[in-house]
Amino acid sequence: MPRLRPLPGLARRPATVLVLLSALALGACGGGGGDDTPDGGSGGETPSASLSALAGDWVQKGCVTTGGQSYKKMLRARVTGANTLDYYEGVFTFGGSECAGGGRLTGPSKLGTLSFDRSEAGAGVAAHWGVYRTVIGTRHGAIWALRSPPLLCLLGDEIPSIQPTLSAVSASLATVPADNCFVR
Repeated sequence: MPRLRPLPGLARRPATVLVLLSALALGACGGGGGDDTPDGGSGGETPSASLSALAGDWVQKGCVTTGGQSYKKMLRARVTGANTLDYYEGVFTFGGSECAGGGRLTGPSKLGTLSFDRSEAGAGVAAHWGVYRTVIGTRHGAIWALRSPPLLCLLGDEIPSIQPTLSAVSASLATVPADNCFVR
């Protein structure tokens, strides 16, 4: 079973722990091995601040290994309104320890809804601030951030936001291993 490393700084706050654990539970594959600069070191284009840029299916970049099996989390975002989307998660299971070959998908199941109240983009990152409501009715602050090249990272937050600026989000992203984020 992979070991979770202690959560840094802002993630120790109780409201963010549930969101972070949900977002990172399967992403604890040793972490920190990738390029963690906000734009992935590409110097590429700034991702779109449009909600439609979040829509679709995303697969966890990193691989989680347990015994002779491996896993990748799958995320599905369906835009349901001008500032809302439904959030689904599933899991790809692989027979070997390298997340290689065709995986078997379980799910995805709807976990909740996000209502974003603002979005901003610049310097290789786009951030979407909002409230995540789970299917059982709990509420948490959430930030969905796109890094360049397209990499979706989920950040826990509080209500009101404790990371209210794009520079604060970029600083938080620098502590999130790229393997815990999602690619298309």
